Amino acid sequence: MPTLSVHRLHFRTGLHLGVRGVNLEESGVSLPSDTLFSALVDGWRRLGGDVDAWLTPFLAAPPEPPFLLTSAFPFVGDVRFYPMPVDPARLFAAPQRGKRVKRIRWLSEELFVRALKGEKLDRWAPPEQEKPNAQPADKREPEGLLLQGGRLWLMREPELKRLPDWVRVDPKTRQKRSLHVFPNLEVWQEGRTPRVTVDRANSASTIFHIGQVRFGPECGLWFGIQWRAPNRTIAGGAQSYQESVEHILALLSEEGIGGDRSVGYGAFTHESVAAPLTLPDHRPNELAWLLSRYHPADADAVRAMTAATNAAYRITSVAGWLRSPDGPAQRRKRIHLLEEGSLIPMSKNVAGDLVDVAPDYGRNEESSPDRLPHPVYRAGFAVAAGLAKEANHG
Repeated sequence: MPTLSVHRLHFRTGLHLGVRGVNLEESGVSLPSDTLFSALVDGWRRLGGDVDAWLTPFLAAPPEPPFLLTSAFPFVGDVRFYPMPVDPARLFAAPQRGKRVKRIRWLSEELFVRALKGEKLDRWAPPEQEKPNAQPADKREPEGLLLQGGRLWLMREPELKRLPDWVRVDPKTRQKRSLHVFPNLEVWQEGRTPRVTVDRANSASTIFHIGQVRFGPECGLWFGIQWRAPNRTIAGGAQSYQESVEHILALLSEEGIGGDRSVGYGAFTHESVAAPLTLPDHRPNELAWLLSRYHPADADAVRAMTAATNAAYRITSVAGWLRSPDGPAQRRKRIHLLEEGSLIPMSKNVAGDLVDVAPDYGRNEESSPDRLPHPVYRAGFAVAAGLAKEANHG
């Protein structure tokens, strides 16, 4: 069974994560695994490390990555959340087509573990309630709870007591909150901050806005590292990969992660959780629940995925800007990755690869001002939890 070390990021200020197809005024909440891996690579370079040597096992044929990364998902107190499956209907025995189920982005660890075992989650399905301030028809306390406008789903027992005090108790009245108001509680806030750009030619100023996310106390993002060779020494050096990741995270905690770092966004306090996370193995060619983005490395993997009648997946287009000290800022090549929450068959313990997304223009022209002298990689290695046979067919 794959075992992951768990890392929690408590953001000291706002966080800006770009969203595909959306301007700077919007920010994502979760941190994709390919973005996180790129931040580690860039952090290693800024520490003076040899990037080519660090990447050598990831680029081997076949790849031998010393570690794999999940994406970073929300946590609230001691409750960790995971991506909802692309096909949420298979979580329920009865049809659940209400608006609340459709809004859910992440489910709690207790629900996630039950779903992996094939257990149906109807008992904890959030009750329908059209108007936020309406009195619920059923006065009983619900078994399933929602937070953050219905985007987070968890169980009343045993997870309610794991939430921060300020979530469970109204700080003004010091009374326990009614569970029916939980969907309207915000454990993070999304806002916009004004910025000004000044034209160098005529000094004209233009205002624009940057989207940001601010987490409440005891809330933030968590991610897992699946260590395969933590003590492996980096080629040509003395440090192990585990030591290098610790040093990189220490650097990133001060310099920040995501966008708009020059004004303090993205800085965090890093916490390593003592208890590891153990995921069930995925059996060959049976469904696995993706906890990272994934880039199938060969045609066989694509054929197996598309041929599986019980698979459910979503593809995201990843592009954006690259910045390098060795060249001008440029557009990366666009690639397509499977999203977290996809349910796909997997036949290998290490699935996926690194993809060079450096632009092609100027690559073969030594004198070109646009030429980058190095590749630019996005990571598409999969971290996934195996589904029990009962869960493979919905």
